[in-house]
Amino acid sequence: MARKLRKVINRPATAEEKTRHRSIRAQVAAELPRIQAKGRQILAETAGERRHLDTVFISGEEYVFDAIDQFAASNSLANRGAVVRMALSKLLGIEIDQPHHGWQPGRARKADSAS
Repeated sequence: MARKLRKVINRPATAEEKTRHRSIRAQVAAELPRIQAKGRQILAETAGERRHLDTVFISGEEYVFDAIDQFAASNSLANRGAVVRMALSKLLGIEIDQPHHGWQPGRARKADSAS
């Protein structure tokens, strides 16, 4: 896939943008203790077995979820987490196991030997 060259424009933020940025930073700062507590709780519950990764999307980015769901369906992946694992594996160039979650769609079952 070819990369597009983009022209980066650096400019000072307008007063309206600065106000919006301050309010977003305040919202994130207010939510940070809750997110940290949730992370600590998950780590304590799993005792190091698994680690949890949260991703935050803003409103208007629902198309990301649609794309992930379509990719999962077209590649017989179990869930959004499997898509993220596959993407990270390719992006980082590392081997990440894809856990098996139940029966793969479209795969024929073996005939019962008892019948």
